[in-house]
Amino acid sequence: MTSHDGLDTEPDTGAAAAAERALGDWLGVTRPVEAVNTELETALSDRHSICVSAYEIMSHLAGNRGWTPLSAVCKAVDRSQPRISRLVTQMQDGGLVERTRVNGDGRAFQLRLTRKGRRVYFAASATLVEAFERIRRERPLVSRLTAASAEA
Repeated sequence: MTSHDGLDTEPDTGAAAAAERALGDWLGVTRPVEAVNTELETALSDRHSICVSAYEIMSHLAGNRGWTPLSAVCKAVDRSQPRISRLVTQMQDGGLVERTRVNGDGRAFQLRLTRKGRRVYFAASATLVEAFERIRRERPLVSRLTAASAEA
């Protein structure tokens, strides 16, 4: 059977059913992860005016007292340079990081946490631990997943 546009309209019910099961399985994995991420984002935003990605950048920078190349930050947090640059601009505007050009390479930048950034990072670390411990208590699936991740 064909439709008025000439495309085959006979459904492949086996493939459709398999696709629906796959979608259900995928959503069963992603929705709990998204819910946990939303809770962590909310806790960090409400208490420290940062997002999880900003915290991740700060965590990387906190391990270095000096300057860190932006390219190293992008690699460490596994995000694109344009995405990180936009976030770093917001963090710089908030007084959390300093950014300067790399000597000898006019296109490259390097970053470091400011004193304020270090204070926010350490306070946010406590918030993150507190929020994640609560999430683990309230969501047994998360607790099982983190245990399985530690074993892997």
